[in-house]
Amino acid sequence: MITQVTPAEVASLIPNGATVAGDGFTMMGVADEIYAAIEQSFLDRGVPNGLTFVHAAGQSNRVDGLARLAHPGLLKRVVGPHWGLNPPMANVLGEDEVEAICLPQGQISTLYRTIAANRPGQLSTVGLGTFVDPRLDGGRINDSARAAVAPEDYVKLVHVDGREYLFYKSFPLDVAIIRGSKIDPDGNMSQDDDVTILDSLAIAQAVHNNGGIVIAQVKEIVERGDIPARLVNVPGVLVDYVMVTSDPAKYHKQTNSAIEVNMDLITGYASPQELADSIMANELEDVRIRIGERGAKLVRDGDIINLGTGLPGDSIGRALATSGQLAKVTLTVESGTYGGVPLGGVDFGCALHPAAIIGHPQQFDFYNGGGVDITFMGVGQVDGRGNINVSAFGGKAIGCGGFMDIVDGAKRICFLMVADSKHPKWVHDVDQLTFYGAAALDKGQEVYLASEHYLLQLTEQGWKVLEVDDNDAAREAASYIHNALY
Repeated sequence: MITQVTPAEVASLIPNGATVAGDGFTMMGVADEIYAAIEQSFLDRGVPNGLTFVHAAGQSNRVDGLARLAHPGLLKRVVGPHWGLNPPMANVLGEDEVEAICLPQGQISTLYRTIAANRPGQLSTVGLGTFVDPRLDGGRINDSARAAVAPEDYVKLVHVDGREYLFYKSFPLDVAIIRGSKIDPDGNMSQDDDVTILDSLAIAQAVHNNGGIVIAQVKEIVERGDIPARLVNVPGVLVDYVMVTSDPAKYHKQTNSAIEVNMDLITGYASPQELADSIMANELEDVRIRIGERGAKLVRDGDIINLGTGLPGDSIGRALATSGQLAKVTLTVESGTYGGVPLGGVDFGCALHPAAIIGHPQQFDFYNGGGVDITFMGVGQVDGRGNINVSAFGGKAIGCGGFMDIVDGAKRICFLMVADSKHPKWVHDVDQLTFYGAAALDKGQEVYLASEHYLLQLTEQGWKVLEVDDNDAAREAASYIHNALY
């Protein structure tokens, strides 16, 4: 039988100096009350401390989730992909108060399974030529990490059959923090009302096989037999402790914006016209509409599409709904959703009325293997050689998220950006190399950039103007791109 603990007791289970892995995506699947208990214990008594925290996706709404753990001393090191919705963590990592290792989201997600299987690591082309490559930084993104960690501690360059790969190394995990809707006395845990299927099983397997402890936050303990076997996401042999949340509305949100999601919205069928109507009901600035419409011209009937957060998620679905093409393609999001209406901001990762929801690592297997026909991604900085930065700005550690995994496998890549931004997008050299344009061309990928003024395609000679609006601002922008950056 599992051992039940209270919120006041749960933090004492975590040893000082432990490596902790936690599940979640924005606020979906996040064991938020356990994080709150860890924070309070540290502030009150100074324990636990010196933790290395590992996470495969951003887990915050800017205030809750992993933002609670953004305390130097509580954390020694963070290994994760993204802190764009976690300003407290982005600040402590950017200010070099906690060691920061940034690895691609899909590589961490699939690495949990690699660790569980006791394999030494996994091979991938994801991250070659970027800051994750050990020839550059090996994922180390601040000075304290560079002082404590060697370039090849997490990622090693290897050659197989004359081809370069990055070898993402396995490492021990001591504590798992996972979340489910219900659990029985033997520890069989179900996530039957969660809006995503993330990494809880792989994290629990990896920690259990390393001799560590698995802690689950749930809403209720049910009787034996109340959970059908097919709805058990984590079997009881893997769970050591359970904590029933004291306030599901506060600490066990299904998405950030809705305390309890109406499951009919998550699983209920909606016709293509109903989906289009739902997308069109959301207001959007004219400039973002124009950018989406320009980028969507690259979509072909039958395409499987990935939408990144921000501008792509806001604009592409709308453009496809306007053109009548929405029913002829499939929209996907990295969390594992297919179809439906993807949500954005602090609800990114969830979709209303999806056709299917699969696991987080399985989605990245599909993405890494080339399953996406076209992906739409945002831009922080871009240079004339087609290099892109989306991961580091203004002294803050933003991270790459799933960006690297997705663009590595996509057949076509379209970056979307507001050209008339208050923050200049075009630079001579990007601050951090998140996308290496030359490597994409070498692999035969098609790379585009769409703004409110123009559509560009990356060539070996640089950006080629495919389309430009007939106005002075657009012509000036296109001329600048063509002349000034080379």
